[in-house]
Amino acid sequence: MTQTFVHLPVDRVIFGAGALGELPQAVERLGVKRAFIITGRTLATKTELISRIQGLLGDRCAGVYGEAGQHVPKRTILDAAAQARDAQADALVSVGGGSPIDTAKGVALCLAEEIRDEAGLNRYATPHRLAESEPFQVSRPIPQIAIPTTLSAGEHTGVFGTTDEGARRKDGAGHPLLVPRVVILDPETTRDTPEWLWSSTGIRALDHAVERFYTPTHQPLTDVLCLEAIRLLVRELPVTLHTPGSLDARLACQLAAWFSLFGAFNARTGLSHAIGHQLGGRCGVPHGQTSCVILPHVMLFNVPAAADRLAVIGEAAGVMTEGKSTEDAAKAATKTVARVIKALGCPTRLTEVGVTEADLHPIAQATFDELRPGMNPRRVHDPDEILEILKAAL
Repeated sequence: MTQTFVHLPVDRVIFGAGALGELPQAVERLGVKRAFIITGRTLATKTELISRIQGLLGDRCAGVYGEAGQHVPKRTILDAAAQARDAQADALVSVGGGSPIDTAKGVALCLAEEIRDEAGLNRYATPHRLAESEPFQVSRPIPQIAIPTTLSAGEHTGVFGTTDEGARRKDGAGHPLLVPRVVILDPETTRDTPEWLWSSTGIRALDHAVERFYTPTHQPLTDVLCLEAIRLLVRELPVTLHTPGSLDARLACQLAAWFSLFGAFNARTGLSHAIGHQLGGRCGVPHGQTSCVILPHVMLFNVPAAADRLAVIGEAAGVMTEGKSTEDAAKAATKTVARVIKALGCPTRLTEVGVTEADLHPIAQATFDELRPGMNPRRVHDPDEILEILKAAL
């Protein structure tokens, strides 16, 4: 059976301490005249990072939108797109975690397709759009430059999630042409990232790597990168907490996050991510924390269908598998991931992140509705199976 690997149109990833200084050259290479910055309120008002980026852009800076919100409410995409349109932006610079980066992807879509309301945006919230080679009827998306400060890794894919605040439900859209053209991984830009956010998004990256290694659509290239991501995160995440000034450890985690989501359109994530999407949309739980709580339970659920892959994951995480059966090694991998999460001080129960028993049924149903065949190694037959996972995590 033949397979195809699709490369995303990323021009370059610039990484290392001091990489942010390459921003002027990056916009010059792209021919940018009016770069519009998209970020969150904390970075915009409580750090010097945005003013530094404005200084690096100089007269190429066309404006700043500093209200990107957690879980990317659709209204923020539309508000940011309106401001970028008024600023005549010819490029977007997203700064922060997954929320501003995903907001920028939504803005790029809105500008390309002249979308000005939620109804227009909702037309693209379907998985069928992802398979189309050229959905853009009006113009191609303007280029994006992503400067991440967390480990959520949204900068390495053209998919973005959005939240319908009224329905308290999350959906998504995306296309290969919505991936940032340039990604700047500078560990110095992560110094102000809160410890809880850094560590939980590190587990999010671990979740990417685990789910994309045992997905039915896994590929040889993504297999290698996901295993290296697991090794790096298990080894280096604790170092960044015990020695927060270690730029080498921080960069290793940034590289691991990149590896965990490289080739995202080829090997997809599964049940843990689907549950996380709906926990975020309904209960406002940050994506990193959803992975902290849910990933070990989903790994255990998948043991009957993916014990061999989970055993290899365990080896990458440091599990001694000699003398163990494949199933026992798989279960040991699950326990090891749970121990790593606990040792980082991350939440391990749904009740710790504000989820109540009353939320479980709607979340289970919404997750089941999101799942597509082939997303998870073990087939989910009905919402009750998801409900059992949620109860175990409560």
